[in-house]
Amino acid sequence: MDLESVAEFREPDIKENMEKVKRLGITFGVHSETAATGVEMAELDSAIETDYKFGHDRLKEILERSGELGSKYVLIHASESESFISLERHLQPSLLVDFFGNRLKEFLQKKENEWIIDWALGGKTEDIEKVVHQVWLSKGKKITSQDIEDIFKSNKIEPQNFLWNDIVGRPLSEILRSRMEDRAEALEMETITDYEALPEDKKSAVNEQIRRALGFLLKDIKTSLFDYTQSRHLGYGPERIAYYIIAKYMEKNNDPLWINIIKKNYEYLAKVENKTADKWKISRGIKKDSVEDEQFRLLSYIWVTAVSAKYIWGHLNQDKNPMPNKYSDFKPTLKKYNMPLVLETPMARRGVEQWLRLANPLQMYYLAKDIGSDYVQLAFDLEHMLSVRVDPEIVIDLMPSDGGKFVRVIHAGYPAALAPAHMQIPMGSEQQMYLYKMYYKLWKKGMGKESDCFLVFERGAPESMQQSIIALRKIKEFMEQDIKPENLVNHPDFFGLAVGEIASPERQLSIITEHARDPLRGLIVVPEETYTSLGKAALEKGKRPEEWKKEELR
Repeated sequence: MDLESVAEFREPDIKENMEKVKRLGITFGVHSETAATGVEMAELDSAIETDYKFGHDRLKEILERSGELGSKYVLIHASESESFISLERHLQPSLLVDFFGNRLKEFLQKKENEWIIDWALGGKTEDIEKVVHQVWLSKGKKITSQDIEDIFKSNKIEPQNFLWNDIVGRPLSEILRSRMEDRAEALEMETITDYEALPEDKKSAVNEQIRRALGFLLKDIKTSLFDYTQSRHLGYGPERIAYYIIAKYMEKNNDPLWINIIKKNYEYLAKVENKTADKWKISRGIKKDSVEDEQFRLLSYIWVTAVSAKYIWGHLNQDKNPMPNKYSDFKPTLKKYNMPLVLETPMARRGVEQWLRLANPLQMYYLAKDIGSDYVQLAFDLEHMLSVRVDPEIVIDLMPSDGGKFVRVIHAGYPAALAPAHMQIPMGSEQQMYLYKMYYKLWKKGMGKESDCFLVFERGAPESMQQSIIALRKIKEFMEQDIKPENLVNHPDFFGLAVGEIASPERQLSIITEHARDPLRGLIVVPEETYTSLGKAALEKGKRPEEWKKEELR
């Protein structure tokens, strides 16, 4: 059942009507709202506070209402957020949150996370102050950004300039250089003397002031980061800053989602190109699985998927939130109704098919496994996967041996890359055979063996149902008999060719015989048709048509 708006839950007598449906023996699941049908969605993997809160509260209502009606699951598209690579072109509020939905500023100010600021700066503030001041003492006003970068390098200070370029608009070395120059010029105006011409005692005093100014400056830079993450002013893609910070946090803490998803992403991407994971990484120039590595960072589809999964993880683990009761916990509702949240590969607009934040079921598998299959499971939609340039066969082959048991829903349909086509599955077609091959692989990895798996035909036009249901019943029947795809040639009834089946030779011959003369329809012309041949003879004898008609009826 497609939910197009939460307002549908307020339909009069909906609960009583759904009870009638259940008494008919009908089982149902709910396909939640989706941007694909024009709903203005707040995504669960958003790092914007307003979106995080709105998305969480809205899903809470959908889960509760669906559970009350007896739904067997609630399905959502895993992520339809703006693709990460296009964020820099989109205005967003800069009020950022961590994966639990708490202010990112508060996250950064926690004692256990202070290292993140040192990482962003490239080292301890006192060390930076010391080495930069050394360069100032030797270069004076002739100091350049390159001089500062050189001493950073020699002292293994590595500022994350990709962050500062976004936040302040300049690399750290240039921020420090310009501030020291400004301070020196201000002192020159006070003394009405050029810095270089100052006596040594006065120059020493100025240098000490510049050293102290460096300390204040570094504190200001920290403050600028905090201020940036809690501003309601619009900026171009500030969400990227939150994703960078959480990515580093996950890497540092060896988060299972970070390790498993990135490893599996490498395996998938390598297999697409018939390479090993190591060779694929070498071909892309990746040296380290960290946003510090420029090539790794730029290939955002490798790591953004892990951060996206972490934000969804946060929504489903509010019982672990260090700020308790800030957001509701979904788990009691899911457990109460024995109703999992099911993640499906989303659709994408043309041009960004492969850039979605979370689209590959391999990534969703590790999220579901980390949270627990009682709460999160998967939906496989081959049509959606093909439409976002994900190869279903490679995905299934790379799934762990227990991967199938996490599959709760199959959205079946003609496997077309231009989704949503929702075309019928013709009996005996290549499409029916392809679907069987894919579903059989999933079945061998546990799909439908420990819990029900719903094989759903997502129909489009009414005519699309004519053969699809029969084709899917055949797929289910033969899968449960453990008939290997290569052995289906020995089972003509799978293709509807056995006696009595829809495509059997006997039935086809009957249909051919019944309609054999159809091509002649409308082509034979009999001049005597109106009055018959006797009527024509009567005309030739002078009889009028009206008289003949009367005689014909006597």
